[in-house]
Amino acid sequence: MYHRVGNSISPIMANYTNYRSLITIAALAAIVTSLYFLLQPGQKEAILTQPKTNQTIVITKGGTYSGNWASYDSEIPAVDIQTSEPVIIENSIVRGAGYLIKSWGYACNLTVRNTEGFGLPPTPWKEYTKPRYFVTADVFKNVVVENCYLENTAGINVSVEYLGNGSENETIKILYNKVKNIDGRIYDSVVTVNFVGLNFRNPIRHAEIAWNEVINEPDNSIVEDNINIYNTRGTPDSPIRIHNNYIQGAYPLPATATDYSGGGIISDSPKTDSTKSTAYLEIYRNQLVGLGNYCIGVASGNNIKVYDNTAIVAGVFENGKRYPFWTSGIWVKDLYKMKSTYNVEVQNNTLAVVGHNGGWRNEFLDSLKVKDQRSLNHFIKGEVTKSLEKEEYRAWQQKLRQKAIRPGPAKG
Repeated sequence: MYHRVGNSISPIMANYTNYRSLITIAALAAIVTSLYFLLQPGQKEAILTQPKTNQTIVITKGGTYSGNWASYDSEIPAVDIQTSEPVIIENSIVRGAGYLIKSWGYACNLTVRNTEGFGLPPTPWKEYTKPRYFVTADVFKNVVVENCYLENTAGINVSVEYLGNGSENETIKILYNKVKNIDGRIYDSVVTVNFVGLNFRNPIRHAEIAWNEVINEPDNSIVEDNINIYNTRGTPDSPIRIHNNYIQGAYPLPATATDYSGGGIISDSPKTDSTKSTAYLEIYRNQLVGLGNYCIGVASGNNIKVYDNTAIVAGVFENGKRYPFWTSGIWVKDLYKMKSTYNVEVQNNTLAVVGHNGGWRNEFLDSLKVKDQRSLNHFIKGEVTKSLEKEEYRAWQQKLRQKAIRPGPAKG
């Protein structure tokens, strides 16, 4: 059953009566968000003091919801889910200066699909920071985000504890989304955010992050690791699968800064032993383009397979200037000296990565026993150029056509 709340409307009505106006509102919100960060402090304050009308919803009962929700206040979620009953949000537009869709403390069973999310200019926060997460959930049974569009949001954050039953119906699925500019800026500061960040207790089965297109633009985004699996474990019979994603761009802010600690896809487990560190993870058939710092990294973790990925990094901006920060391909380390990094396979990856400041190649860092697997990977010969990066995007589009997959909300 569909729910109508306030000015919320049914999917059919949204598609045929208000679709054009909703898209116009969303487009204006995206423009305002982009322009906001270019303004001087006095101009920003003028925007923040203009009257805004929040159109938020608190969901306390399971069901399927569709609507157009917005919060211009970083302290107020646009959508706040306060039930453990299954909730579906679909065919909607959600905008927020803070959390867009939040579920904390309710062991949520949440599906978000065919929905657009836009970050609005952030406002002052209290007690703790509130990045513009498209979805933020802590204790949970099931989180599914599929066929959505995210722009200027802080991505998807799932943390604390998994309470599901281990079935395919109670897991994490992040599928078929289209993403522009993951952005960790909050009011007067920046926080660490990811396209997908997982950090929770209890092993999970059937978890999957796949067929997402993520494009971050220099100076319009600030992402740490695009995908960060942090102290999170799959199972021996059902590893967490990260596959067939296209990830372009990872930069500091401003993009001319020399220090940057983010990058592509990482397994990370500081201060944990091998029984609690990230484990049972497969990273395969992803396409990683133009990333700063690294493309795929294992800082800590075990029973991890990295295969059939492509990483192309020319290390230059569109204007031809070189990245001033570090660049690298794949590396595996016991970074925290906890003896929790072992049984890591790195095979059949295709790499063309220019090292810091150009003039040398830096595809494969010799670390642990992974250096023995160097011969099992392919290194593209010749000059690594911006054109080669663009060819990889065309290859991604061709793969989508062959599989009849279209990331983002369904049209019509």
